[in-house]
Amino acid sequence: MGKSLFRFLLLFVIVLTSGYCIHIGSINLFSLNRNMAIINVSYIFNAVFTILLTSGIILVSKKFKDQLGFIFMAGSLVKIGAFLVVINLYNFETNKNVFLDFFVAYVICLILEVYYVSRILNSDK
Repeated sequence: MGKSLFRFLLLFVIVLTSGYCIHIGSINLFSLNRNMAIINVSYIFNAVFTILLTSGIILVSKKFKDQLGFIFMAGSLVKIGAFLVVINLYNFETNKNVFLDFFVAYVICLILEVYYVSRILNSDK
């Protein structure tokens, strides 16, 4: 279990850091006018939430094997709702650009979450 968690965290940090660099690089390359604070908050929020959710799933995977899919779906729903609360608390402007900046980080994290949860679900088959 510890080895699986370490692998997840290592892969997660590498992929999310690369995604962040590509995201910022493309914004600078095309001289887009973006609120960098919302991008930073988005990546930090998604990183923290994904680490907590996936680590929790990895830790309870033996005991709640049959409920992992539901735990994952509920966690994903809570993540979106919590992010909306966070951006409202910090009074960030919500428009299409803000959604896109959140969605890029969200998709990167979601792909890794799905990959690891599917590995856990298929591990005993």
